[in-house]
Amino acid sequence: MGFLIAGIVLLISVLGVFWLKDRFRSPTLQRIAYHELTARLTIVAAALIVLGLLMAGADILEALGLSAP
Repeated sequence: MGFLIAGIVLLISVLGVFWLKDRFRSPTLQRIAYHELTARLTIVAAALIVLGLLMAGADILEALGLSAP
């Protein structure tokens, strides 16, 4: 569950940078928003969300007794 929450928080942070860029029209925020690191952080956030969903799904299957013995 921690991976899922971390991915969501990271993705919200990246989206927040884009919202702030549009809101304040700041050249500094524009450079940050379109930086390569921001793109990489978005990919990391997506990977964390997928990993968190897979782990949560495995826990649910185990709780239902549908996991492999």
